[in-house]
Amino acid sequence: MDGMQETRRAMERAIRRLNALEYVILAVALVLAMAGGALVALLLSASLELPFRPVWLVSSLLLFLVPGFIALRREARNASGRRIKDKPTSTDDTDGR
Repeated sequence: MDGMQETRRAMERAIRRLNALEYVILAVALVLAMAGGALVALLLSASLELPFRPVWLVSSLLLFLVPGFIALRREARNASGRRIKDKPTSTDDTDGR
């Protein structure tokens, strides 16, 4: 019974660390989106004479939300595929003779 408690504590610690890592990755993605948005806004404000701040806001949101939406959609598709057991196809390494 003691081994199960140790395993449970180790798993809880690993889950907490992974959650913290997830927030760090999210923060880095936000900073990169803001920096990319600033670069886009700088280029557009210089060439098309658009106001910097609104363009920065919109481009930063797009650079953060569009990849996030794509990742969420891909994850949802993968999760639904894991629930359904697919039948082997002809390209699988099964001996179909």
